[in-house]
Amino acid sequence: MMPTKIRVGIVGATGYTGAELVRLLSGHPNVEIAVVTSGRHAGEPLSAHCPWLDSDLVLSSFDPETIEVDAVFLCQESGFALLHAADLAKRMRVIDLSADFRLENADAFRTAYGKEPAVLPEGIRSVYGLPEITDHHSIREAHIIANAGCHVAASTLALRPFAQAGLIKGTPVIDTKTGVSGAGRSRAETAYLFSELDGSVSAYKVTGHRHVPEIEQNLGLTVRFTPHLVPVPRGLHATVQFPSTCTDPLAVLETAYKNEPFVRVVPSPPQTKHVLGSNRCDVYAAHDPHTGFVIAIAVLDNLVKGASGNAIQNLNLAFGLPETAGLPIHGLWP
Repeated sequence: MMPTKIRVGIVGATGYTGAELVRLLSGHPNVEIAVVTSGRHAGEPLSAHCPWLDSDLVLSSFDPETIEVDAVFLCQESGFALLHAADLAKRMRVIDLSADFRLENADAFRTAYGKEPAVLPEGIRSVYGLPEITDHHSIREAHIIANAGCHVAASTLALRPFAQAGLIKGTPVIDTKTGVSGAGRSRAETAYLFSELDGSVSAYKVTGHRHVPEIEQNLGLTVRFTPHLVPVPRGLHATVQFPSTCTDPLAVLETAYKNEPFVRVVPSPPQTKHVLGSNRCDVYAAHDPHTGFVIAIAVLDNLVKGASGNAIQNLNLAFGLPETAGLPIHGLWP
């Protein structure tokens, strides 16, 4: 029987995704935040390091032996979940916001992340967690849920309906632009200083990006992917172009997402600000008769649908709750 309140732990609660989980889960009718951890600030109030949160939670050290909750969110860099997720999953649901369990192909994981993939003990199952493409029953049955990230979620939601319908001719070209919060709160490199970022747009990791195998896993085809950093705090914009004979791509999207509560098909190109603070992904597509290309666009908030909101969506499904429980559908404006 499901407990009256699902007790959750957030490991890495002072980072952007951890703090966003606190913000969203604080209003969730079926959740109690029982544990919040920080490697550097244990014993201190969470509000001292996240003053935008009205919270009386106190940070603790992460102790995998003593943490006792129904579900734990791991909001740490890649490699952390490889060490801890399997043991934690013997006692609780694990929702990992890193990429440690996203890739099914072990060689692809070694190439992308330079680490050995986890070997799970018998009886412990992991599943990829993007609810719009993942069977909900498999999410409910999984011990470890590999939460999809922002670039991949937007690219997948823009492209997958066309890939499944066989409407993509050639290699899709994906161009994403993300806000600086996508790099995490602890980044201290010069490139992330305001004086370096403001008034500029930069591409990064233009070949061999580690998200490519994940996007290709979701779509079943090869893609050309280039991410860009733009001087805004949050938001992600994906523009995808591919040759296609499809002349009514909006109809393809509408059919694919008619029953998805967090994907909205819109009649004109959406803006990242339309979904700010929301767990929604807005998608749009048009056919260009001059070139025979389809242009598909997806926008989402990289910290909500691109990370913490999607993780809560997975939590809801894992515990048999309404998929929309505790999640904002409306954006913030202006």
